[in-house]
This record gives sequence, structure tokens and C-alpha cells, in this order.
Amino acid sequence: MKKFLALVLAAGMFMPVVVGAQEKKSPEEQFKAMDKNGDNKLSKEEYVGNAEGEKKTKKEDRFKTLDKNNDGFVDLEEFKAGQKKA
Repeated sequence: MKKFLALVLAAGMFMPVVVGAQEKKSPEEQFKAMDKNGDNKLSKEEYVGNAEGEKKTKKEDRFKTLDKNNDGFVDLEEFKAGQKKA
């Protein structure tokens, strides 16, 4: 019984690592999930989503940083470039 409990505890320690690796999406997948209207660019509203409070402020600031050409949208290339720096 002790060996079984030790095995269960050991497996539980590695479970978050395995689950986290499976949930990691590529930048393209992340972008597509946020691009609600499918126009291949993210508006500030799409990027910020339902964030509130301090998290919303941080996402708004991050959006401004990602929008390199200041057109009010983040395209996939801008998004991917920002992922590399983060």
C-alpha cells in the first residue's frame, strides 16, 4: 500500500508538467482564438477580451506595444514578434 501511495504522489508531481505541455498553443493558434471576427487582425477589444482591472490595463498597454505600425490593430506578424520578446 505504501508503494502505491508513493507512486500516486510521484505521478501527481509530474501531472502539471504534462498537462501544461499539452495546453501550450502556437502563436498562430493563440492569434486565431482571439481573432473573433476572422479578419486576420486583432482589435484592442479582441486582444483585451474580458480582462478587468489591472489585468485589462496591462493588456491594453501590451496591445499598444505590439501594434508597431500604429494602425489600431495587431496582425499575426506583430503578434508573433511580440511573443518572441516576451
